[in-house]
Parts: sequence; C-alpha cells; structure tokens
Amino acid sequence: MATTKDQVIVEVWEKAANDIVGASDLTLIQDALVQRFGSESSPASIARVLADHGARLGHPEILQADSRWREQQHLFTPEDLAFDTIDAANAFIKKLQKLQQTQSLRQSVQQIKQELDLLLKVPNLPENRRAVAREARQWLTVWLQNPQIFNEWLDLRRSTVEFQELFGTFPPPEANTSDHGLTSAHETEKRRQR
Repeated sequence: MATTKDQVIVEVWEKAANDIVGASDLTLIQDALVQRFGSESSPASIARVLADHGARLGHPEILQADSRWREQQHLFTPEDLAFDTIDAANAFIKKLQKLQQTQSLRQSVQQIKQELDLLLKVPNLPENRRAVAREARQWLTVWLQNPQIFNEWLDLRRSTVEFQELFGTFPPPEANTSDHGLTSAHETEKRRQR
C-alpha cells in the first residue's frame, strides 16, 4: 500500500493504465490524494511526479487543468471576507453558491468559519460586526453540514423574527430604503425609536 503522496500518484496512474496522462487522470489522482491525505496537489505537481516515473503527458490538457485549479485556489478576495455588514456576508454567500463544490472549496469554507470563530473571541469587536460574524458563522455551519438544503434554510432563517430584529428584512425591499440610502435595518431602528 502506498504511503507517500508520490506513491499514491503513481499507483493511481498505473491502475488507470492510460497511455497519455490527461485532465481526467489528474482529477482521479487529486481525489485519491484528498481521500488518503485530506489535501490535494496541483495538477502540475502531479504531472511532474508522473513524468519522473516515465509517463507521457498531454501537455495542453495538463496546463489547462493546472490553470483552472490555480484559479479555484484563490476563491475569495479579501473584500469577500470582510464580513463588515450583513450585505457583505450575503455577497459572500452568493459567490459561494456559484462555485463548484469541491473538497478544496469545503476546506476553504471550514477555514473561513474557523477565522470567524476567532474573530468572535476578540473582546473589543463592535457589536454590529460581532452580530454579522455570528450570523455568517451559522450560515457556513449549515452550508458545511448540508449544502443541498442551504438555500431553503437561509430563506427560512432570514424570515425569523430574530434575524429581522438584528438586520431588518433581507434582502431589503426597495420600499424600505429611504432617499438617503438607509438600509431596511436602519429604517426598522428609526421606526422603533418613534
């Protein structure tokens, strides 16, 4: 049984028994690496190991696969991860839902959730930011547990009294936005103060 990443790469490739290594071989090997080691390697690094073991490479296909993989590794920008407002958290979720679900994406989301956990431990974090971080953490927890039901769950969550008291109706209907561009949460607070 293979014990190193290189050994697993060669073992999976030999079982596939293809003359030329292509993108489908790389995906198969990446899946095996995730299953065995909990992380994947880039298509280029896999191809390098295979070339060292005498494999013939389908260079254009490997370059394209590596390029796609590298783009997916940079899934979120710093702006995506700000979580300063509920709108920012919602924009993050919209982007998350558009991405193809991969093990790499799940790992990224788990890491973001852990970072939100750390953020919530900051003692002088403003309360509005704490509320958004707590909410986003809850969203990510549900997404990680069951992404298939996430959209329906999020719609239900947004309709709860607790959510609407914290953030207003969401997404805010145009009728709840004043000429000054205040969000519905601000409008709700203004109405409560009257």
